[in-house]
This record gives sequence, C-alpha cells and structure tokens, in this order.
Amino acid sequence: MTREARDASGEVHDRMPVFLEHDVWDEWLHPEKLEDPKAMVAMIDASSQAIAATVTTHLVSRAVNNVRTVDPALIRSI
Repeated sequence: MTREARDASGEVHDRMPVFLEHDVWDEWLHPEKLEDPKAMVAMIDASSQAIAATVTTHLVSRAVNNVRTVDPALIRSI
C-alpha cells in the first residue's frame, strides 16, 4: 500500500509506502473482520507518520539510477 508522502519522503516522491510499527503488525494481519475500520485506518496512519518522521534523505550520484553505469564505487558497504 502507498499513501501521500510525508516528511523527507515528500522531497523525493509524492507517494510513499505505508509503514507499520512492530506493535501494529499483529493488528494488521489479524484474520477476523474489523469491528471498527476507522480505528484501524487511524492506527495505521499514526504508525506510518511516526516512521516517516524518522526517514532521512541524502544526495547520491545520478549514476545510481542509470542501469548502463557499472561503477563499484556506487555501492557502499554498510
């Protein structure tokens, strides 16, 4: 799922993935029918915004997006 971009993600693209914090996973994956879908949407929104606030960006070479460029220097070991 995607949503409108928030925080640093919005500097790169107008959409971003919906991020789920670990404590939301079980609720999201629960197989039973939702009793309150609006509460689930609010919980997912809050979770996604919390994680989006931690996303940071940094500049990279334009060669990173060029499939014709084979440059080992573009891959940085973490």
